[in-house]
Parts: sequence; structure tokens; C-alpha cells
Amino acid sequence: MISMRTALRHVSRGVILLFFASCLYSSHFPSQLDRIKQRGYLVAAAKGAQDDGHVAPHLEFEAALLKQFAQYLGVDIKLKSPQTLSQLQYGVAKETYDIGAANTRRHLFPVRQGVPYLFVKEYLIYKKGTEKPKSIEDVIGKSLRVEFGSHHSHSLKKLQQLHSNLRWEELADTDNINLIAEVQGGLLDYAVVDSNIFDISRHLYPEVRIAFSLSESSEIAWNFSNTADHSLYNAAAAFMQSIYENGKLEQLTAQHYSHIKKMDYTDAVAFYRRVQTRLPQWREMLKSTSKEHNLDWNLLAAISYQESHWNKNAKSYTGVRGLMMLTKATAREMGIDDRTDPAQSIEGGARYFKSIFKRLPKGIQGDDRTWFALAAYNVGFAHLEDARVLTQRLGGNPNQWQDVKKRLPLLAQKKYYSTLKYGYARGREPVKYVQNIRQYYDILSWQDDIAQSRPNNAIKKDIETVKIQQDERDLNMSLL
Repeated sequence: MISMRTALRHVSRGVILLFFASCLYSSHFPSQLDRIKQRGYLVAAAKGAQDDGHVAPHLEFEAALLKQFAQYLGVDIKLKSPQTLSQLQYGVAKETYDIGAANTRRHLFPVRQGVPYLFVKEYLIYKKGTEKPKSIEDVIGKSLRVEFGSHHSHSLKKLQQLHSNLRWEELADTDNINLIAEVQGGLLDYAVVDSNIFDISRHLYPEVRIAFSLSESSEIAWNFSNTADHSLYNAAAAFMQSIYENGKLEQLTAQHYSHIKKMDYTDAVAFYRRVQTRLPQWREMLKSTSKEHNLDWNLLAAISYQESHWNKNAKSYTGVRGLMMLTKATAREMGIDDRTDPAQSIEGGARYFKSIFKRLPKGIQGDDRTWFALAAYNVGFAHLEDARVLTQRLGGNPNQWQDVKKRLPLLAQKKYYSTLKYGYARGREPVKYVQNIRQYYDILSWQDDIAQSRPNNAIKKDIETVKIQQDERDLNMSLL
């Protein structure tokens, strides 16, 4: 993913050009935007979402952005989940969906591409231990796969003009995650995926590597119907301009991507193996305890991995013990008799986290509340409050994790801790603690999502192509 500053500069230029597009729709009929406001909700489509509102981890940023747009319009949002990009664009073109989150420049149906909100690179990936391709010539004659209708297909077609022997396979019922998994499993030599998705998921697939980028900057943007009615399109352009200017776009991007860091290969492989070998024996225990305390079991699993690497006999030099590494005082406070008993340890850790979560000020909302609770789990509630006081004193927002995590390390500097109620603290540790757990949580959520919601049957390219051609003929007739 390229720098946010560059991305925002592109967004600003795009909005200026697109916001002043004239609306030619007749005044005798309510506009698309008017109809949305009248019914009270925006129908958005995202491939990989689910109609119950659940979204896969790689779509959380898009879902949050769509939700903010709906709030900007003053309506609710209904998130739909087409199985393929062609179905998504077909639904947008017919206005079954008001808006589509589609990572593609290849328009299979008559849709308009909105203002870009993210810029990514297109990575050609391969498996560690195999020969790394140095250029596109090295890919010729090997298995290469992309998602049907994606901007990766568009980029490969441009390269094919210079390398006529270049061949690849396009599948409709696949996505970036499936492709990464196939390369990891040795089922595929190469694939092309987006840099943001690769960065989020790479620790789940530690054997996958980047060979090179097909492009330096690919736009990620919403799709709109390509009719004379530009009302929703223009409203989205104005929204993008506003969140660019007030910093909310940058804040949202940081919230969902800033915790991603490069994990050491040895650590990544160790985590991958422990997910397969150690986690299964605690999975049901984690799930049942999480359900009892209304927690996401993947989060509780991530905390326990950070604490003990899922080793029930873990013990630190400070005397904390067990799967959740509870102190004697915390165990006593939570009513736990035996910290080394896995069930009691998990129960105690869940109770302790939940108690911190409930104690946080009401002004801390959404995911920020979880990150604050994790920080307090590590450094203590008192030192977290000191960091919030310091954040406010230095002009930051004490209710936003992105602001407070910048000030937590200052608790180790006498210049600052001497002015605070609870004094010195190793403030860098909770920042790293939260960052690690967020990464583990993302990986575990990915795996859970893949296991539960990944389609079993792939739609072959030739079948999909025939269907698209028929749908396109039907759509063109309906738009006449």
C-alpha cells in the first residue's frame, strides 16, 4: 500500500474534478439520492461480506467507510454479498445495489467508478523455496491466476501486449485470500493480489513472498450506476472531499492498517504451527468462555497467545502463570483458585478483560474501546488514565487509541511522568502489546472466516463468461 499522503493527494484531485459534474436527470422524477433518503437506508454490496452484516476482516475498512457515508447521508445501511465481481457490478448497474465496493478497473457492466479512497500495489506472489521470478518473462509457462474481472486482469492484459505468450487463468468465485492460500499450499505457482490484502493476511501464510509489483498505484473506488442521474455519485464525491479535508479518511485508514507490521519469519512460522497444533485443544474452551462473557473468541485466543503462546505451563520471572498469565492478585480478585488450570485461567482472563472494558469512560467507543481495554490489561488502568490525561494536555483526543498510543511511551520520560498521578511506566510495552494482539486477532479472524464462509465450489471461467454475456445483453436491453 502506498503512502497515505500520496493517496489523499490523488483523492483531492479526483474530487475537485468529479464533484462539479452536472446532473442531467429530469426534475420530474425523484433522484436516486432522494429515493435512498425516502426509504431510509443505503443498499451497499461488497464481495466477501455477508447479508447478516458480518464482514470478513479484509473488508472491515470498506464496511466502516460505507457506514460513515450512510451516516453522512442520514440513513442506515444494508450490506449485501454478491458472490462474484460480475454479480456485484450487474446489481449496481441495475440499481439493485446503490453502491458497490469493487476493487476493479475492468467494468463488466455499465457502471461509473467513483473517487478513489485507497491506492494499492498489485503484487505478483510466489512460494518461499521456489524460484523467485524477477520479471514477467519468468512467469510465462507457469500457472498464474487472478480473480475474474479484477484490475489485476486489466494489468496483465496490458503486459500481454508486450509479451504475447503470457497466459493466466481467471476465476470468478475466488478472491485475494483464496489465491494467497493456493500459492502457500503449492497448488499454484503465482497469483496477483492487492498489497493491502497481502499485508493484512501475510502472517497466516508465512511461506508466501512478493516477487514484484505489476503497478505502482492502483485505485480502489466505489462503483455507481452509469445513468444520467448523478445524485448519489456526486454525494459520494462530496463525502470523500469532506473526510479528506477533516482528516477522517486518514484516521480511518490508520485505524485499520497502522497496526500491521512485519513479523519475523521465525515468529510467523511458529504462530502458524501453533494455530495448527496448540490452539485446537483450547478452542472449545475459549469459545464457550467467550460466549458466556459476550466476547469474540478470536480476541480471547489472541490475548492468550500473546500471554503464553497457548502454553498452559507458562511462567514469567515476575511470577505470572498459566494460559492467560494472571498475577496472584488478579486471580484472587477474579475468584480464581488455580491459575495453572487452563479453564480457570481462561475464565479469569475473560473476567478481568471484561471488567476493564466496562470501567472505561463512555466516550471511548467502537474498536477503540477494545484497544484501550487491552492496553489497560497490560499496563494497568491507572497508567492508562495517566496517558489519557497527558494526551489531552498535549492537544490529542483522549478517547482515540491512535492519539493515546503516541503518548503512552512518554510515561517513561521523567519530564512527563513526574507531572502525572501514577508516575513512571514502561509505556512502549502496551503499545506493542496491543499491536501484536491486533495482528494475532486479524489472523485468527481470517482463518475463522475462511473455515466458515468460504465457498466450496469454484465457478469456472467459461461458465462465468457465458453468464456475463447473457446478463450484459439483458441489461443493455433493459437500459434502452
